[in-house]
Amino acid sequence: MRVNPFKTLRIDVVFFFGFALIVAALVGVTVLYSYINGSKEIADNTSYYQQKLLIELHKKLNTNLVDIEQSSNTAAQNLSDQYETMLDGTQYDKVRGQASIRSQLNNYVYGMPILQSIHVYSDMTPTYSVQDYVQFLSLEQIEQEAWYEDLRNSDYTWLRERIIKTNSGDTSVISFARKVYNRFNRSIAVMIFNVRVPAFQSLIATEDNRSNLALLDATGKLITATGDPGFFVQHEAQIQAHLDSQTNGAKRTGDEFLVWSSSLDSQWSLVEITSWSQITAGSLKQTQIILALGIATIVLILLLAVFLSRQFVKPIGLLLKAMSNFSLSKRTPLPGDYKNEFGRLFQGYEKLTYRIEVLYESLEEQHERQRAAEIKALQMMINPHFLYNSLDQVNWMAIEAAQPQISSMLAHLGQFFRLALSNSDSLVPLSEELAHIESYLQFQKIRWEDRLDYRFLLEEEARNLFVPKIILQPFVENAFIHGFHGKQQASLAIEVSIQDGKLLQITVTDNGRQLQENWKEKRSAKGGYGLRNVRERIVALFGDKYGFTLGNSPEGGTQAVILLPVVYTPSLKRGT
Repeated sequence: MRVNPFKTLRIDVVFFFGFALIVAALVGVTVLYSYINGSKEIADNTSYYQQKLLIELHKKLNTNLVDIEQSSNTAAQNLSDQYETMLDGTQYDKVRGQASIRSQLNNYVYGMPILQSIHVYSDMTPTYSVQDYVQFLSLEQIEQEAWYEDLRNSDYTWLRERIIKTNSGDTSVISFARKVYNRFNRSIAVMIFNVRVPAFQSLIATEDNRSNLALLDATGKLITATGDPGFFVQHEAQIQAHLDSQTNGAKRTGDEFLVWSSSLDSQWSLVEITSWSQITAGSLKQTQIILALGIATIVLILLLAVFLSRQFVKPIGLLLKAMSNFSLSKRTPLPGDYKNEFGRLFQGYEKLTYRIEVLYESLEEQHERQRAAEIKALQMMINPHFLYNSLDQVNWMAIEAAQPQISSMLAHLGQFFRLALSNSDSLVPLSEELAHIESYLQFQKIRWEDRLDYRFLLEEEARNLFVPKIILQPFVENAFIHGFHGKQQASLAIEVSIQDGKLLQITVTDNGRQLQENWKEKRSAKGGYGLRNVRERIVALFGDKYGFTLGNSPEGGTQAVILLPVVYTPSLKRGT
């Protein structure tokens, strides 16, 4: 059950907390809007400038990486040409050819500062030494390398960070791998150009250290990342989905603000991640200031609400005090300087007390009239007893005159009136109502003798249910007045049943005349006076979903179906 605070709480409490909630809601909405709008503006600006930065990094990156790719292509052509010469030469020619290849490749390492070394996988003589910048490795070894799967179905590719052995120990490098083909288009070697990771990352580094940058190739593979690469590894699939949807964009993921940009020329993608809390630090501080000002405003407004609520509650309190101390002999004076609604309320109370005094003065007169009415009601109660006594005297005269039929009719008639007039309640047990009807039927049976047959069909539980008083008499009476007129044999049945434990159905069926087709036009569809009275009483007691219907019975004659709620106690006036 919902409780209306305006009906249960004190006015000053409602006034105070009403102000508090409204002001708090306004301040909260203002602060929230300020924070969201400020954060969005910061995010848009950050995205714009970071994407411009990524475009500049793309240019710098392409200049160096394209140089490596083109140099590897030239070196692969030279190696293929010299390899063909070595195949037809002597062992000495092969040694000289391999030395020449080493020399040419050393020139690439010396000429490109970012290169650390070059590894060649071929069937030439393996010469691996950490002191050399150019290493020759066995072609059979290549399939054991973890990175070979990236190159298996491609002619060239960039390899992500890995560790190689150098004269300085284990060194992190990023490599470019390219297959070398002969004139028959058969792969004869694989060249690996190794770039030092610090040198490579310097190509994508920014001036500050607040963000992390990652470089991805055309397949979405992470090549390298500055800072902590953990986020890129965990969200590699999501990042690739963003890159596939649009070449440039920005999106927030938790506390990470993601900005990406793809180069259409080189198929490289740069992804930058910045801490959202760092980006919005200024906006959050501004929001905190607004919140502090809002709290101060709330406090001031609440103080004003307390002052105003007391001014409103004071005259109401005076009125309540006057009402609680009201008596005819003593009045509590009310202020007369209020000219607003409270003043009119005080004037209304004064008029009300004056009317109460007038009512008290007329109370004694009403009391006297009530006593007179009660005496008259007691006198009227004598009338039914007079009727019973008179019927008894006529009955004795019939007995003395040897008129048993008249005596029996008078006895049943007396019983009928006793049941009808003995109980003033609106609801009576069904058993009492049926006894009342049976008295009437016994009265009629004296006249009809064996030509009248009646029966009651009901469940034992239904006898104790309560129904409106004298509800069946109009239907039974109509059967004798209209239905059995001119009939030689009369039959009447009253059937009572309980439907679904909630609905009481009483069916009155006779074998008299059926209703004419135009009976509703000749007579009200709601029945005559007696039936209208029954319908109105049912609606008044239980509502308009209950009542009765009239129609022709399947066996011939008329049938009335009365629907009532199941009532177990006379105090229950309405069914459900």
